[in-house]
Formats: sequence, C-alpha cells, structure tokens
Amino acid sequence: MDEDNRPPTRRERRAQAKGEKKEGERKSGVLKKLLFAAIGLVSLGVVGYWLYGQASKPVAGEAVANQGRDHVTDIFGIEYNSNPPTSGKHFPMWAKKGMYDRLISDGYLIHSLEHGYVIVSYDCSNLATSYSLLATALAHDEPTQQSTDSGQLLMHMKLTPSTTMSAFSPENAPEVEIPLPEEFNSDACKNLQNDLEKLVNYRERVIVVPKINMETQLAITAWRRILKLDNFDQGKLEEFISAFHNKGPERTIE
Repeated sequence: MDEDNRPPTRRERRAQAKGEKKEGERKSGVLKKLLFAAIGLVSLGVVGYWLYGQASKPVAGEAVANQGRDHVTDIFGIEYNSNPPTSGKHFPMWAKKGMYDRLISDGYLIHSLEHGYVIVSYDCSNLATSYSLLATALAHDEPTQQSTDSGQLLMHMKLTPSTTMSAFSPENAPEVEIPLPEEFNSDACKNLQNDLEKLVNYRERVIVVPKINMETQLAITAWRRILKLDNFDQGKLEEFISAFHNKGPERTIE
C-alpha cells in the first residue's frame, strides 16, 4: 500500500487529536485575551469619560479670597469680603451641627467653617410669598488676640471657652441678642425651615441658621466658598454640601 495513502494509526490519530485540541485551546486563549483587552479598553474609556466630566463640571458656588484665621473676642469693625463671611477673624469658640432658632454671631460661625462645616443661612425677610413645600473637640492652642468689648450686639464673644468646652450646640447656644423679625414667624418661613432642617442630617457637619440683612433669601457657605440662592433649591444645596463638607483648613474630632 502506498505509504502516503495508508490510514493513520491509532497513535497518529491520538497525536493529531491532541495537536488539534492544543491548537483550539491556543486560539481560544487568544480570543479570550482579545476579548478581555477590548473590555478593558471600553472600561478605561468609560472611566476616562466620567473623570473628564467630573473635572470639567463647574464647581458649586463662588470662591472668596482668604481673610485669615486669627482668633479675637470681638469682631466689631472687621470688614468681611462676603455676606455671610467665609473666612477671617473669629472667636475661639464655634457652633456645632444643628438647626438654630436665633441669630448667631459670625464670630462663632466662621470658626465652624474653619472646621469643615457647611452653613446654610436663610433670611425670611427676603422670602417670596409664593414659597411652598415644593419649591469631642478640645480647646484650641492658637493665641487669641486681645480685643475689647465693643458693646455691639452679636459682635462680642459671650461664651468663654475652656479645656472641656470649646463649642456649643442648638441646645446650649448663646443667649438671644437680637430678636428675629416678625417675618420669621410666617407660614412661608416655617415651610422653608422645615425643608432646610432636612439638610442638617444630609452630612455630619451642617448648620442651618437664620440671618438678617442678606442680599438673597438663602446663602450656603463653606471655608472660602459661597453660593447665594433666591429660592430653595434642594439639588444645588446638597451638591454644595457634598462638594465642600469637611473641607475646612482645620480638622478636629468632635
């Protein structure tokens, strides 16, 4: 029989099958590698696109120039570069998280911003009548500059810090110095307060406080950052809080 035309032996068939199997596995491995590479490239593209979108996304609010972090006991005569202030001379004590029912001196609130708090200030004297429901820290070691009591309301530190208490909460806030205007008792203002109170628990360091003589109904501030709003906008408020919460220059354990 012609050597070239003879049927393969069992050993040859096994060798051939084994070779074909290896070749199939090799091709399969190549295909898998190509598939994984393609998936990886697509994933990198998606991540890159997302990162580009985040990087190009406008940052909430406006930047405000730094006015320093000195401690004083009276802020009368200090000209801050925004209303409400976002930095500057302030009291050695600060306000903690919560919904406050009275005017709190900027001297305390600026210190809270320094610790990474975000403060939502609202002025019901600017409230539109159409508003509806839809719509453990230790005392600091920094020196305190000597300053006299100006006698001006909300300008002088009324509480004295100690090694056991450097801050206050809504439950033990400073005494009322200036009563809130009658507009803060309106139904529209109460509706606004109900919506703002929900923001207190949106992040750990959020303060909601009434304020008078603002240009807009609402202003949300962080250290060297401010966003002013004419109306309640939950999305914008939460976006600002998420972006700047706990981003102050001084980290504390509270």
